[in-house]
Parts: sequence; structure tokens; C-alpha cells
Amino acid sequence: MDNTSCMQLALPFVPRQQKPTTTDRAMDVHRTTVYRLDTPANRDGLLRALNMDYLAEKDFTVEDVSIAGVPALLVHGVVPRATAEWCDIVGGLTGVDVAIGYSTAGSAILLAVDDIVYGLAYGQIGRHLFQAGLVEPGFGIDFAIRSIDPGAVKALQRRVFDANGRVDHNSVLGGQSIRAFSVETWGEIVGQIKGALAGDAALSATRLSRRLPTITGGTSLQVPLSTDALGLLTDLREISRICATSSPAPELEFIAQVQPVKPGHRTARLDRMLDDLLGQDDPASIGLSLPSSQAEYAASANAFRIAVPGSRPVSIDDLELSDVLRTVRYRGDGKRLNALKTGMIGMEVDGLTEPVEAPAHRWLAAEIPDGAARMVYLEGQWYEIGERYLDFLRTEIDTILTAPSTVSLPVWDASITTEAAYNKAAAGQPGYLCLDQQFVKSGLHRRGQGIEACDLLGPNDELIHVKRADRSSLLSHLFAQGIVSAEALRQEPLARERFAARVHSVSAGKRAVPHDFAPAKVVYAIALKSGARVTSRTLFTFAQVAMYRAVRQLRAANIDVEVITIG
Repeated sequence: MDNTSCMQLALPFVPRQQKPTTTDRAMDVHRTTVYRLDTPANRDGLLRALNMDYLAEKDFTVEDVSIAGVPALLVHGVVPRATAEWCDIVGGLTGVDVAIGYSTAGSAILLAVDDIVYGLAYGQIGRHLFQAGLVEPGFGIDFAIRSIDPGAVKALQRRVFDANGRVDHNSVLGGQSIRAFSVETWGEIVGQIKGALAGDAALSATRLSRRLPTITGGTSLQVPLSTDALGLLTDLREISRICATSSPAPELEFIAQVQPVKPGHRTARLDRMLDDLLGQDDPASIGLSLPSSQAEYAASANAFRIAVPGSRPVSIDDLELSDVLRTVRYRGDGKRLNALKTGMIGMEVDGLTEPVEAPAHRWLAAEIPDGAARMVYLEGQWYEIGERYLDFLRTEIDTILTAPSTVSLPVWDASITTEAAYNKAAAGQPGYLCLDQQFVKSGLHRRGQGIEACDLLGPNDELIHVKRADRSSLLSHLFAQGIVSAEALRQEPLARERFAARVHSVSAGKRAVPHDFAPAKVVYAIALKSGARVTSRTLFTFAQVAMYRAVRQLRAANIDVEVITIG
């Protein structure tokens, strides 16, 4: 076997002498991670799809091979580690010199099936062998929504389409209808779906098993593929056929309304636009977003570490957007986003000796108009929002905003510079009580100061939340605050009791709510810094989604909701 690395370009590749394919045995299948790569379907294109820097660093081997007559590349190697990451910690604690090492193996096959390049990844590090920028991000989802039985969905990962980065992962062992997952058709991005293949997908696994096989679709596709060379090509051609000619199942079609943008000239232009935003002092259309890979650790995080090349590493208790922007703001044009792509943000998590890290740019959420289109950057990926999605959302938002209001709040004039000052002025009206910064602890909100039930208590005990902002992420926080406080007062006796005591104390006994108080109305009062009215045209999509979801959730709990503009 030729062990020459492909990085030694002066030496030719040497084809591996393959074992003949056995056709007299029963075919088997193996669950395989499949990527589709945006690269020419020839040998040069296959080479271009490889992560050459990684292969050179780890001294991997690349060989020319053939699979049932189709030229392909085989990549394989081992990444040794002399000592595990935790050895120094254990040794320091115990005084014993612990030096335990391990090796991780990985392999990949790249082949062009007709005019499409597929990458098959094996082992824990197989996925690192491809150029990330050439991986087609929507491939796994595209296949899944066209081939999964909508009544046998086993797992779903979705994130709220806003700048706060909430990620939900729900699993059901035996599978159930997609409707049972309570997916919000508007306002969520489905990043991964797992379920049983429908019977009409002509893959080897559907023929060789009594049960319909399970697949998982996301950026990649995890699917049982034939271990026979001819069977493998047949399976990959069937995957290509389904993606090209089949329509999504009607119950899953909504997933296609938010589409990832393939890497290319358009994403390069969008990257330049985002890079320009990163150089601004306070870019209104950028927010922080929790990467889905970090979601399970967020609740246990006690500190964050920002490490961006060219800047001193920063350790902080709470991560804010300004902390991230500060590391790149004053760099030259075209260098800010790239710096975040090479930098890392990690969480120090209870129980783990090493920070849980993700590339710094994946912690950003941004929204940029692009002609008539609306482009959103989440987890390092650009998405285009479908016109049907936007039309529906705008109609819903305009309906919410044009509903008559039962509360009257004063104009936020130029002399008022803070929300605290505005709330104090508004409380000067008869029937209003300022509860800004008056926190209430409850059974579910014991940490920190507790919850802020509202900024103002209205004449009919409306919970009024006030915000002056032009940043979508800030408004997303406002809408979330309204949900949290209303749910706490509806569901927790201790929260109701303490809220009643707080109202009595702040009003010096002049105002009272019953100890079993449950909010009947929530009012969101918004002042845009631009002075414009709050409409579907003056709010970013992040904020519109957050408003829509908050109104839906509160009304489902029989709580009336109003959203008004503070003129």
C-alpha cells in the first residue's frame, strides 16, 4: 500500500489494489454519514473538496480507488494523542503522574455519482476531512422531508428563529406524528429530523430489512447504505432521484420555507456585508445566538472565554454582544468575520475539565435585507426566508399591532433618556404603578434577583413591559420577559404571594392585588429609537417572530395581549 500523503504533490497517487467485489453473498447495509459537496464531479473536484490543511497536519493518506468502476478517493489516517486532556488535572489533584494516551481513526470516501459528488464519512473524525465551505448545508434535510414517514418521526431538533438562540431537541423512542411534536410552523428552523423511511424509498435497507430503516437528516444524512459496491451506487442514485424529483411530504413542507443558502458568490457578498456591520459601534441587526452544539451545556455554564487571533483572550461571567464585537471592530475591512471564524468562544461547564467550544462566528445572529429577499445568519450559515413565510408573518404582526389598545401611555420625548425615567414618568398618571426593577423570587426563579413581573402595573392590573430599542435581540428579550412573568404568576403560588406583597410595599399600601392574582392581560409597549411606529416594516424578522410567538403562547394560556407603540 502506498502511504504517501496527498500533500506531497510531487509524487503521484498510487491506486490501491482492491479486492474483487463478491456478488454471490447477500448484501448487507451499514449506517453511513453522507455529505453532498458543491464541487465539480471530476478528480480535481474531489481533491478540491478535501480539507488539505487538516490532512497535512495529521499526515493522512489519500489514494485513488475505484468503486464498481466509478473513480473515487479514499482518505484515511489516525490522530494520536500522547496524553488525554484530563491527565494533568488528575495528576495535579492526586500527585500521581498519569500519562494515558489514545488514538482516533477516521476515513472518508469521495466519489462522483453521475454529476453529484458525495462524501461518505467514517469514524469520529471522518467529517473533518471535507472542506466545510463546500458541504451543501440543506442536503440531509432536503432528503429527509421527501422520504421520512410524517407519522413516524422519532426526533426533531429546532431552534427559535430569533436572536436568542433557544434550541429544542425532542425525541420519541418509537416515533410519532410530526404534529405531536407541537412544531410552530412559523418561527422555527428545523435543523435535524429523524424518522422511519417511507416504504416507497427504494434503498437497499428497505429491501433487506423487515422494518423500515431510520434515517437522520440535517447538514449530513445518516442512512443505512449497501456495503456492496454496486448496491452503494444504486443507493446514492436513489438519494439523488428523491432529492431532484420528489416533493416534500405535505406535513413536512413547512420545513422548506427557511432555506440554507449554498456557498458561492452570494454568500461571499453576504459575508462582506456582515463584515461591514461588525465594524459598526452598535449594529442593530446583530445579536448573540447560542450554537445548537452548546445548547445542552448552557444551563451549567459558569463562565465564558473568548479567544480570537490578534486579541488577548477574555474570560467573563456573562457573554454579551459587545464583548464579541470588541475583539474585531477595529480590524480592516474583510478581516472581522474571518477573525471570528478562526476564533473560538468556549463555556466553562460544571463537571467538565475542558471548555466546550464553538467557532466565535457561530455565536452570532444577523439579519440583512438583500433586494427583495431577507437573509438571516445563524450558526455560521446564511438562510433565505421564503416570501410565503414573510407574507404570513407580516400579516399576523400587522393584525396584532392595529388592534385597539385599552391602556394609554405618555409620549417618550427627547428629555427622557432612560427606561427607568420613562417608567417613573408614566407612573405619574392615575392608576399606574411603577414596578421597574422590583424583582420577585419564586420556586422556579430562585437564582439571582428573581423575575421582574412588569415595568408598570396598569389601571386594571395589566402587566406592562416597556422597552426602547432598535435591536431585535433586545426586543426578543422583552417578549420572553412577558411570557416568563405571566407564567410564574399563573402557576406559582409563592410568586403570586410575593408579587402582591411587592405591590403593597411599593404603593405604600395604596394599591393592592389579591394573593391569588393571575394576570389577565400583558401589554408590550415599545419605543423605537428612530421614532418610527412599530410595524412589520420597521421590525426585523427576529423581533417579528418573537412577538408572534409570545402573543400565541400567552393567548393559548387565556391571557390577552396588546403590543403598542410609545410615540
